[in-house]
Amino acid sequence: MYPYNNPSMIEKGLAYLKTIKWSSLLDGTQKTLGVINQAIPIVYQIKPILSNTKTLLKTANALKQTPSTPKKEETSSTSPIFYL
Repeated sequence: MYPYNNPSMIEKGLAYLKTIKWSSLLDGTQKTLGVINQAIPIVYQIKPILSNTKTLLKTANALKQTPSTPKKEETSSTSPIFYL
């Protein structure tokens, strides 16, 4: 007994595998992998630039804010006391 009801389906599947142009499939795969191999270093180079841009924008926003005037501490007019 076959596990399939129609053995001709297997034959059609095998005939379909024979019609695939393996050379063109492998060429396309090779081109895709070449593009990926070129793109990966670019991603690693851009990642620090993006993180530095976020920090730069935070710094620019902090500089835009009006600085609050620092509170002046009252200094005593007495001279310091030195203990010996």
